[in-house]
Amino acid sequence: MTAAHALRTSLEDLASVLESFQFAVPGGEQATRERGRVELVRSIREYLLPRLDDPEAPVVAVLVGPTGSGKSVVLNSLAQEVVSKPGALRPTTRSPVVWAHRRHVRRYRQLLTDLADSEGGAVTGEDPLTEQLTVIDAPDFESVYSESRVVGEQVLAVADLCIFVASALRYADAAAWEFLDQIRQRGLPILFVLNRLGPDPETRKMILGDFAALLKDRDLLLEADPSLIFDLSEQVVYPRNGGLHADAVAAIRRELALISDPALRRAVVRQSTEGAVAEVIDRAGVMAQGIETDRGIVQTLMTMAEEAYAAELLDAKALIANRSLVAPGATGDRIGIERELASALSRRAGVAAREAAAAWDATGEGNALLAVDETLWRHGPETPALAEQEAAAWLDTLDEALAGAIRRAGPRRKASALLARTLLTGEGQPVEGAAAELANDERWRGGVLANLEDRLASVLAVDADRFLVLAGRMEISEGLPQTIRSLTAAVSDKAGQFYA
Repeated sequence: MTAAHALRTSLEDLASVLESFQFAVPGGEQATRERGRVELVRSIREYLLPRLDDPEAPVVAVLVGPTGSGKSVVLNSLAQEVVSKPGALRPTTRSPVVWAHRRHVRRYRQLLTDLADSEGGAVTGEDPLTEQLTVIDAPDFESVYSESRVVGEQVLAVADLCIFVASALRYADAAAWEFLDQIRQRGLPILFVLNRLGPDPETRKMILGDFAALLKDRDLLLEADPSLIFDLSEQVVYPRNGGLHADAVAAIRRELALISDPALRRAVVRQSTEGAVAEVIDRAGVMAQGIETDRGIVQTLMTMAEEAYAAELLDAKALIANRSLVAPGATGDRIGIERELASALSRRAGVAAREAAAAWDATGEGNALLAVDETLWRHGPETPALAEQEAAAWLDTLDEALAGAIRRAGPRRKASALLARTLLTGEGQPVEGAAAELANDERWRGGVLANLEDRLASVLAVDADRFLVLAGRMEISEGLPQTIRSLTAAVSDKAGQFYA
């Protein structure tokens, strides 16, 4: 197995595992973690694997920059034709636009289809520059149209090279630097273009110097050298091509032509893929840590619910022992006792549910889950029916205990009802005969009350399952973090061999 094949295989294995789960714990970090997971898979599947499979494919240069920076004008100027339509409406570019050689455009059809609502835009021709270079005009990343920024980041994920275009008026905007940091993390080579500079030489020099200093401070340039920045003056945009005169972008075009040289292209691809692999390794570690954090949150939520129901079970057992589970004055017949006992069991489940919900409500993640299922603040809709079954079953045990002494069903049921009321409330008519013997038998009484506790525990357990099931839907496999770390270590090892 070659070093390249080994690296591709290790990346494929890692991507498959990253695709096997989702970050589902609600709260402030959920969207960030899930977005990071999706981006990481995309970087592997849509950039690294295709690029490692086809290292001789054209370099993909992505034009990025703040809205209104003039990216489309720069692209049209390079092509000397309308590739990306410029305009006053912001953002002008809302879907990626590809400028490619007609021989290579098929490579990008699927990309455009995946990223845009339509099939996307592609302008092809036979410009010599596009023989070894494809340029994609990405949507403006700071757009108020959030989907435009997402698409811009998706396009960036397939880039070998970035052409960052900023305007003289907005090069210091915070959004620009945030996106540049993301590009730097990818390890992408970057060409910097400062557009729409005014005619005054001193002002021009000051702005270029300031931009260069800012780039150096962010470790985006080795030196604060303005000559490392391509500068474009504010000038006429020709309607026929939607761009500037060819001379205005001649220096940028020469630089891109150099990058298109096979030897330099391989160096650019090597740098971009090595940077992308390094980012995969770093971010996969973050994914593993995020899984462990989410698992901890899920376990905490489950424990909160379990503890709330366990505490209520203890309290209810005390009520049973004190003969106060059922309110005094309950109807003395079988139907009345059964109804009151079932109501008491449901009521205890409702108290436990409120306590569990209150504990969840005190956490950001639990609060978000309660918003999804507001019924958690009370006992479950099926709990009363279960409580009725358990109450009836418990009273049946009293009937069965009296069956040997009282053969007739009617008197037996009446006696068991009186016995139940005595056991539950300590009140009612005095029990006689066999019922009295059972009531005075401490061992039997302890056993039948323990049976009632078990039935109460069953009702509470079923009701608690609503919390546990909801939390469990967000849980990720216990061994997954270590699996990701092991696969990441394999990627690191294979990358070390490949890039040695």
